[in-house]
Amino acid sequence: MSASPLRDSTPDASVMRIDEARHLGRRLPGGLALEDAAGRTFHLADTRGKPLILLLSYYGCDASCPTMGVELALVLAKVTRFRLGADYRVLTVSFDRRDSARQAGAFLARNAALAGLPAEGWRHAVIKAEGGQDAAELATDVGFRFFWSDAAGAFLHPNVLIFVTPQGRIARYIYGTRMDPATIELALIDADWERIANSLAVFDQLTGACFSYNAAEGRYQLNYALLAGVGSLLLGLLLTGLGFWIHRRKIMEARHE
Repeated sequence: MSASPLRDSTPDASVMRIDEARHLGRRLPGGLALEDAAGRTFHLADTRGKPLILLLSYYGCDASCPTMGVELALVLAKVTRFRLGADYRVLTVSFDRRDSARQAGAFLARNAALAGLPAEGWRHAVIKAEGGQDAAELATDVGFRFFWSDAAGAFLHPNVLIFVTPQGRIARYIYGTRMDPATIELALIDADWERIANSLAVFDQLTGACFSYNAAEGRYQLNYALLAGVGSLLLGLLLTGLGFWIHRRKIMEARHE
């Protein structure tokens, strides 16, 4: 079934599920042309060099899309380790080919919590149809499926954050119901392990190792198997060191007798 909008009053919600295994690691098209709410043209490749949180929405929505954006803004305000714009970027792109840059601006004007964000850190954009590329192609590239419902008078779509590496590859999906500052921070580390904060690289590697992503539950959790293995290794090293110290002490005592 296509990612293009379909006039279906009762679609099966399961068809909107993202096939993560198929799309994780996929490189997004850097040549994709976009236009932001201020009318400035840029390309998806211009967002590279830092981790990117990609959010697909549509600007005619007055329900889940603005709610998702505002909720993300509130969560990011609590992410203190990384700075929006300086350490990572957010990009909201409309999947509705009827949307325009003017509608993106109107969307921001209706949602004050989003309008007050730094424009270089978080852009709201539409895709410029150049070379036949359109919103449906980007949606297909990231595994995002959406459908028009006559009954709801709106698009049905997943509410998901897509974390993209500085090289433009999909690193992680985090769903809207699972947003919290700790999860966002760990997903940013997952997207770019060291380049977000070089001064914290060792700490990032430890947290990245100690926390693994549970795809079934859509959140990070302690990697208990790894922690148990590390604990066993440390205990073994401790016992070995203790045995060596006792043996060395006995030798020293024997020499003094």
